[in-house]
Amino acid sequence: MIKKTLLALAATMLMLSSCHTEEKVLYFQDLQAGQAISSGDYAPVKYAPGDKVTIVVTSGQTPQLAAQYNLPIIATQAGTGVATTNNQIAAYVIDENGCIDIPTLGRVKITGLTRSEAAAKIQTILREKDLRDAVVTVISSDQYVTILGEVTRPGKVNFTKDGMTILEALGQCGDLTIQAKRSEIKVIRQEGDKSKIYYVDMRSKDLLNSPVYHLQQNDVIYVQPNRVRMGQSTYNENSVRSISTWISVSSLLMSLGILIFK
Repeated sequence: MIKKTLLALAATMLMLSSCHTEEKVLYFQDLQAGQAISSGDYAPVKYAPGDKVTIVVTSGQTPQLAAQYNLPIIATQAGTGVATTNNQIAAYVIDENGCIDIPTLGRVKITGLTRSEAAAKIQTILREKDLRDAVVTVISSDQYVTILGEVTRPGKVNFTKDGMTILEALGQCGDLTIQAKRSEIKVIRQEGDKSKIYYVDMRSKDLLNSPVYHLQQNDVIYVQPNRVRMGQSTYNENSVRSISTWISVSSLLMSLGILIFK
């Protein structure tokens, strides 16, 4: 009877330990199968000073006229002077006033506009001028978020599409490490002249309707380490934990062995 009780107690302890670990690690623990959750409002990325954009202008009727609005890449080589690289278009850098200077068209302000809004604005100007069938495509360059901390590959993640989510960004970094603190992912966002800090819990469905579920350009995501990971930064603390843990386990096993085989 004593043997059965002790075995049941040991099994219960193992199950509780396993459940406790799952609560710390698993994503969306409160999300049920088939449950519909409203995600956070999607706000397309808007241009700001310092952003880089590529403007491509095409025309079916007058392609030569459209080509003058495309900014060519200029390459310099020692002893050969300046040369234009064919079939490549350079990126504009938005100046401190929020404008880009398009050849023969002049300065156009695009800060505060989304990619599609900027394209529509430039296209309207061209069609009102001398390119009636102009088609304008705006391609964003060098737009990214920064991810730091307990992820597999920290660094910059470029926007591959409008409306990139925090899940997609973390996925591109190889996901969180097992030592990550999933309950308090920090997102730092520039709003006007201030930085605002948000916290999200990867274990909860509330992440899906967080203001930072859809990322904005220049967001910084910081994944904090859990207590075990922080303990590894101190040799003594880690050693003490390791020794004390093994002593406790050894004592438990010895006690169970004595009682079972007595």
